[in-house]
Formats: sequence, structure tokens, C-alpha cells
Amino acid sequence: MKRLILICTTFLMMFVSSVSAAQKLTIADVTSSKFAPKVVSGINPIEGTDTYARISDDGKRIVTYSFKTGRELSVLFDVNNTMGEKIKSFDGYTMSPDGTRMLIQTKTNYIYRRSYTAVHYIYTIASRKLERLSDGGPQQVPTWSADGQQVAFVREGNIFLVKLLYDNAEIQVTKDGKFNEVINGIPDWVNEEEFGFNRALTFNADGTMLCWIRYDESKVKTYSLQMYKGMRPEHSEYTDYP
Repeated sequence: MKRLILICTTFLMMFVSSVSAAQKLTIADVTSSKFAPKVVSGINPIEGTDTYARISDDGKRIVTYSFKTGRELSVLFDVNNTMGEKIKSFDGYTMSPDGTRMLIQTKTNYIYRRSYTAVHYIYTIASRKLERLSDGGPQQVPTWSADGQQVAFVREGNIFLVKLLYDNAEIQVTKDGKFNEVINGIPDWVNEEEFGFNRALTFNADGTMLCWIRYDESKVKTYSLQMYKGMRPEHSEYTDYP
């Protein structure tokens, strides 16, 4: 054990010495993102193939690559090459189970650690057609059915369903959602934080039924917290949903 500690200590001293020899290491360097590793975002294996899709470095395209060679193969989505709706940028995407469509995520607004609202678009890869998932406002947790012909999502505590085979007809599944009282299809803060999920709805295997969790918090009291900001304390009520 002592030998291991000695080796680690020696390695650390050599690293610091090499950094110091090249440049001065400051606290700002350590606490900033200067030494943060580079990441690759939005990687998704494409089922039944040896390829994967990911968001391009400029954040404007979704591109497929070969697992074997790492080479770029094709462009699935490009913000500058769509039919119908036009967007300038996007934050993420979700492939349909059959790989023919995508849900494109834009204007993301985070609520808690994992939950957020966003404006989503349905993108058909073959025709490059881009169309809004819904005109009723931002959505949460849009979810594909297994056949890729339906999308369920949550808005203001209620569940909605969009049917692609019926010209993207939208129907409201629940109507009892109410701020600080009833939540359908998404967890409350405690469940989201402690169990690490932001979605509480799913389709059954053949897409004929929706299953979800309904949270009734009508008897849970609301507590306000004082935010201290230097010499100017601030008090503001939380108003975002849920």
C-alpha cells in the first residue's frame, strides 16, 4: 500500500513539474474548463447496422459514421436542408424505432436536473420534411410508439397523443393535470432527483395502449425558501411547471 502511495505521489509531482516547466498553473486554470476533456454528443447506434449517428461538431447536422472505420457515411439531418419548417439550430434528437423519422429538440428550457420543456419537430429522413410536433406550446418527454406512428408527450401536467397516420392529429389524453396538484406522465422533483428519471409514461408493445404514472400532490404543502445574495436577499416564488 505504501509503495502504491509513493508511486502515485511521484507521478503527481512529475505531472506538476512538467506543467510548471511549460507554464504557470493557476487556480483559474483548475476551476475553469481549460483542462476539461472533449466530448462527443448525441451518439446513437443505428439498430441492425454497424453504424451510429451523432451530432456534428458545428451542431447543425446529424451524421452517420461507421463503427469499423470511424468514417462519415451520410447526413441524416441538416438545419440548412429541410422541407417545410425552418430552424437555425437544435439541442438534441430522438430516432424513431424504425429509423425513418426523428424528433428534433429545440429551445430547451431546463426545469430541474433532468426535466425540461422544449419545442420538438418531427423530421422524416427520406423526404427531409420538418414539421412541428404540436402547435400548443413546448412539450416534455415526447415518446415514440414501437411502430413509430405515434408520439405521446406531456404539457402542463397532461398527456397528449399525436398520430402520424392521421395527418399528425393531436388528442388530449388526460385533463386533470394542475400545477402543484396533479402531474401525469412525468415524476415530481423527489422522484426525478432520487430515482434519476424524467419520464413516467410508455406505450405497450403494439402501441394500442398508453401507460403512465399519475402523481397526486394536492395535499403536499408548499414551502418558500429565502435566497441570500450578498447584501441583497431575494425572495421569489417558483412558477415553472411542474
